[in-house]
Formats: sequence, C-alpha cells, structure tokens
Amino acid sequence: MSVNSEGSGLPAAGSRRRRWLQNLALFCGTFLVCGLMLEVVLRVMGYGNLEVYAPDRKLYWRLKPNQNSFTKVDRRPVRINSHGTRGPEFPLEKPAGTFRILSLGDSRTFGWGLSDEETYSRRLEDLLQQRVGANRKVEVINAGVNAWSYPQMLVYFREEGLRLAPDAVIVGEANLWTQFSEQNSREFVDKFLGRVRLKNFLRRFALYHFFIEVQLQDFYQRHRTRFIPVDPQQDQFFKEQQQEDPDRVFREAIQALCQMARSNGVEPLVLFLPTVTDLDSTNESRVLRVKREVAERLGVPLLDLTPDLAGAGKELYLEADPVHLNARGNRIVAERLLESMTKHLSP
Repeated sequence: MSVNSEGSGLPAAGSRRRRWLQNLALFCGTFLVCGLMLEVVLRVMGYGNLEVYAPDRKLYWRLKPNQNSFTKVDRRPVRINSHGTRGPEFPLEKPAGTFRILSLGDSRTFGWGLSDEETYSRRLEDLLQQRVGANRKVEVINAGVNAWSYPQMLVYFREEGLRLAPDAVIVGEANLWTQFSEQNSREFVDKFLGRVRLKNFLRRFALYHFFIEVQLQDFYQRHRTRFIPVDPQQDQFFKEQQQEDPDRVFREAIQALCQMARSNGVEPLVLFLPTVTDLDSTNESRVLRVKREVAERLGVPLLDLTPDLAGAGKELYLEADPVHLNARGNRIVAERLLESMTKHLSP
C-alpha cells in the first residue's frame, strides 16, 4: 500500500528542492556580500591596486599606460605615464637642448618597493639637473619593467627606445630567463599571453593580494610559475624553450643592444647591481663576468657597484630581500651614475 507524501506530512520532492536552492542562494549571497565588504576593508588597509600589464606579442608584457597604482611591497605610489614607463609625462619628441637618458632594466630599475623619487633613475635626473643648472634640460626615462629579460630589453630598445632619441642608455639588470625572445613559436606566445591576462585579472583584487601574495606567500612562491614572473626551471611549459647556454643568450642580447645604441648615436653604459649573495661570495658573478666581457669587447663603460655596496651589505637592501636595493642603496647607484654621465654633458 502506497503512502501519499502530503498525507504523511513529509515535504514533497519539489518543495525540498526549492528549499535547498533557497538555502544555497542565501549562502552564496551572504558569501558575496562578505567578500565585497572584505575587499573594501582590505583596499582601505592598502592592499590591491597593483600595477597591471598590457599583453604584447613582441615584448610578452609591458606596463599598461596611464595608470596609478602602488608597489606590492611597502605600498609606494606608482605613476605609469602615457608611454608605459614609470614617472611623469614627457614629450615623445625630445625638446631642443635636452639631454635624455633611457634607463633599462627589470624590477631593480622600476623601483620595487620604492616611490618614483627614490629610484636611481629619478635621483640621477635630479643630480644631473643640479649639475648643469637651468641652461639645459635633463630627462632620465625609467623604462624598467618587472621581470624583463635582456632579449625583451633589446626588443624594447629597437621598437620603442630609439624613437625617444636618447643621448645615452643605461643597461641595468634583468632576469636571466632566455625564453622570452623573438624565436618562440606563435603557439607559445599565445599561451603565455593567456597567463598575462589571468595574472592581470587576479591582481585587480585586494583579496588576492592579501591572501595569496602576502598571507600565503610560501604557497604563492611555489605556484607563481603559472603566471608571471616565471621560473623556467620549475615550469614544464618552458621545457622546449630551455637554452643549452643561457649565458650566451643574454650575452648576445646585451652586446646587440650596445651595438645598436652606438650605431644610432646613443652612448651605452652597462650597469652591474650585485645581490646580497654576490656581495658575500668569493667568486665573481656570472652576470658581471658576461658584462665585463661585452664591455671590453665593445669598449663600452661598465659600472660595477660591488665596491660601493659591499661595506654596508644588507643594510642597503629592502628588508628580507637580497635582490632589491632600498632608497639608500638607490641613492648610491645614482651618485655613481652621476660621475659616469657628467662627462657626456657639455659645460
């Protein structure tokens, strides 16, 4: 004998389903509201609003123009101008009587954890302007981009940098990854640009910044290879792009950049910024060795900051960061660059 669900007092299957959906909707709504409130609170606390990048088929990623953001470390203000470089606006065509320097590099040039005024590029501009006085204008364009490699810097200089008509170019530090070059296949480029877009989407949220990149920093470091920057040694995506002789690849990129500069009337200067590990090591850095070889072969000035930074050591770097110099360290770099660049300025 069958029992009617209504007569038994048990809810019908349709009613149970509706109630389950209502509870699910209530849970999702509550979760969304709490998430939005937490996002607002974290933004007030200073998280989120990191710099974002524009996917680029030649450069892979570049700073998106016309944005105001903050550095991921220490929340220092960042202004990206209409040319996609950090710092104030400047005219594309160099004004008459202006001495213009193009400063290339990675996050150490960009100014990781620093305000624009604290970067060695801006400090150098101020020091040079004080030296020449009001009779001549000095511009130092900070074209540093986080995680760029030397091949990317070479492409940028050829495609964008020369259009700025610089009088001199400073070849700073870069990540020694050889994967981001013009030799990669279209398929590789397409896949990697997808990573750039995903990374940009996540970086817009304070929740991602706080929980993933700060609170779960160890987890982030282990899994950041899914986005950028990428450590090719831990990423199978780059297996086919590995180079047998990575030193040769970035040696050729630095050499080609310096030669291109000279052939276009631009004076190159190769800069070496040691890490804390370099300062503590008794062996010469592979990067310094390669840069010295290129400088001697081409007769290009090489500025090695090792002697200037060795005395203070870790005190000149950001806290718990063996790579990025703090404001004091950047000031020392600018003062040494001043000595090298002054000779290019006419009295």
